[in-house]
Amino acid sequence: MAPAPSADSAAALQDRVRRQFEVLYGRSPALFAIAPGRVNVIGEHVDYNGGWVLPAALDRCLVMAVAPRDDERVRLATADFEGGLEFDGRDLAPGRATDWSRYVRGVMSGLAHAGHPLPGFDACIASSIPVGGGLSSSAALEAATALAGLALTGATMDRFALAKLCQRAEHDYAGVPCGIMDQAAVLCCEEGHLLLLDCETETFVQTPLPNAEWSLLIVNSGVSHELASGEYARRRAACEQAARRLRVPSLRHIEPAALDEALALPALTEEMRRCVRHVVTENQRTRQCVDALQRGDFLAAGRLLNASHASLRDDYQVSCEELDFIAATAQAEAAVAGCRMTGGGFGGSCVALVRRTDAPDVMRRIGDAFQARYGRQPVAFVTSTGRGAHVINA
Repeated sequence: MAPAPSADSAAALQDRVRRQFEVLYGRSPALFAIAPGRVNVIGEHVDYNGGWVLPAALDRCLVMAVAPRDDERVRLATADFEGGLEFDGRDLAPGRATDWSRYVRGVMSGLAHAGHPLPGFDACIASSIPVGGGLSSSAALEAATALAGLALTGATMDRFALAKLCQRAEHDYAGVPCGIMDQAAVLCCEEGHLLLLDCETETFVQTPLPNAEWSLLIVNSGVSHELASGEYARRRAACEQAARRLRVPSLRHIEPAALDEALALPALTEEMRRCVRHVVTENQRTRQCVDALQRGDFLAAGRLLNASHASLRDDYQVSCEELDFIAATAQAEAAVAGCRMTGGGFGGSCVALVRRTDAPDVMRRIGDAFQARYGRQPVAFVTSTGRGAHVINA
């Protein structure tokens, strides 16, 4: 199995980005914004359907070192690649950039509209979140920018309101019509907990994850997904059209007992039927999974993860060959309770519930099987449930 960043990478990232900041800008940063990646344990493609999701913050994160400027310029760099980006902080209209600065611009614009215009600033980032792995590296960048910006101005905002601001930035500046889950998880998760988020009422409950025996295993397929390519938007549009034809505000309002009746509606296309079936059954699986975890029945929770993957593969059709191979290989392991793709799909990662003591051997066997099939090793790591985004002084 290919090596992954260590669990204590936040401190190492902070040291590295501080050094790079000083080299680039000739001064020290004023603060660090630290934002985790997230993994969704179950509840996929239901957030924009008003459903229930169960994400956790990873112990892998993005660190942004920031210092204010005395002009309106914004300079961005990374500790991993040469070169940087620079723009006028007053010119924040959508469409001005196609590079990663668009996420920063979108958040800056949102803060300005919320009454918190930012001064110019210098920033440098380093990250241990795999980009394109379905682990919300973009939401981490948005959250770090938002918290750093508020810290620079001395302002505060409600965490969920800030998540919605970051979500709008992703919609308007990256062209991805994502739900609220990614940004809410990155900003609102607590260490040692999963976040049971009701995406319609926009309320959440911190759900403890008793992980003395079981851990979350992330396996990155190495297949980079691009959700803005149109497939994500197509699924969302099919769900919205189906809800209108079923005369409900969102597919969340179709109860499992009424699913067969809903699917029989002649006005639905076959694509809409598949989307409806996935969303209704996934919402049910998510609530059942929370119940199973709360009573410590990880085997039952794992079976629900397996069923979720099958639904995403067959009904929602957002998996890919590599994700299916990882899931099937993991599911065949006696020490794995269940495994499913996680994230938007078309690539990215799988998440598995694995017995902690067996995780190294399971990772090795999955890696060997993947190597034999595809000629390369996937990156994998065991993660604890981490802390949400936060700011510390430099």
